[in-house]
Amino acid sequence: MRWLTSLVAVLSLGLASCASHQTMLEVQRPPLRNAIAFAVPPGHPFYQTVVVDYVSGMSQHSFLFSEANQAQFRPQLTLLLEKSGMLAPTPIAARYGLQIEFVDLDGSAFGATFESRSRAIYRIVERRTGRVAFQKTVDAGFSAHFVGLNERDAVALVSLGWLGNPFDVLKLSNYIAPGTWEGDGVERRALAREGDLAVSGYGDRDGFRRGQQADYQMMKQSVARFVLALSEDQHIPIRVILPCLYNADIEAQKAELEARHIRWVEDDCRAYPQKARPIVY
Repeated sequence: MRWLTSLVAVLSLGLASCASHQTMLEVQRPPLRNAIAFAVPPGHPFYQTVVVDYVSGMSQHSFLFSEANQAQFRPQLTLLLEKSGMLAPTPIAARYGLQIEFVDLDGSAFGATFESRSRAIYRIVERRTGRVAFQKTVDAGFSAHFVGLNERDAVALVSLGWLGNPFDVLKLSNYIAPGTWEGDGVERRALAREGDLAVSGYGDRDGFRRGQQADYQMMKQSVARFVLALSEDQHIPIRVILPCLYNADIEAQKAELEARHIRWVEDDCRAYPQKARPIVY
């Protein structure tokens, strides 16, 4: 009878947070990987000449409640500069400084859905003269939704495993996003189909991790929007990434892109098997 009492308690208290059928379908769908690449060509003024100058309006750490911080954001900026070919290899080569000024930065502290939003000014400045070579205001935001009661909870309650934590969905910590006291820079992705440009997705049940997911996805979106703006401003075309496959569909895509004067690159061919293995019944 004890398991029945627990089941009734969970169902009555968590009825409002039950996951819908559509939600359960969405969390099973694999994410769509980013299919575009950005790189500054040799000879461009920003090629291997840029360093992160400063980030303002964003704390070094998150203290009381979850909020995007520089310990999480700066590694993303450095990775962007490195992969795009903009990162200066030596202090002498650093002719330009990337300055980011957050004029608005908000995160959620309580609730089922945690939202992280920002408005930032991205500026590339010639360090010797102070001349602004590029400037753009970028808005970004991400909502990390809570997945409510689902089939796994029902199975846990009626199986031998239910003794572990049958009330996990009702834990108070699932609805509070505490701060990252040590400036935790862990990368936590949410279940978001649209990659870095996604505005919403499903997060972890634990409130601490779900808050971090909302912040991380927001920062990735902000950086991605900066890259798109920089590409347009500097007339640097975004490259399309195509699968490392040789079939009629991919070859037709290559021909179409070349006809439109759009550059393309291939995916990592090392990840593709050389020959498919037949299925033996």
